[in-house]
Amino acid sequence: MRRYEEPYYGKRYLYDIEKKTLHDLVNEKTECNIDSIDKEAIDMYSSLNEASLLLDHPFYYPCPHCMKKDE
Repeated sequence: MRRYEEPYYGKRYLYDIEKKTLHDLVNEKTECNIDSIDKEAIDMYSSLNEASLLLDHPFYYPCPHCMKKDE
């Protein structure tokens, strides 16, 4: 679910800095526990291709709930 308030600003991808986990808010599941992530530990991205994602966080885990590849 996209969120438009701070710190989400309507962007699609949420990076949990503390857990090094990337979430897709369009495919968010209850198990993602997005609301429990400290707002200070969130970086947001519009797309997976944003250079800042690769530069700021070159290592991350895709969330197993919302970033699953279609089988």
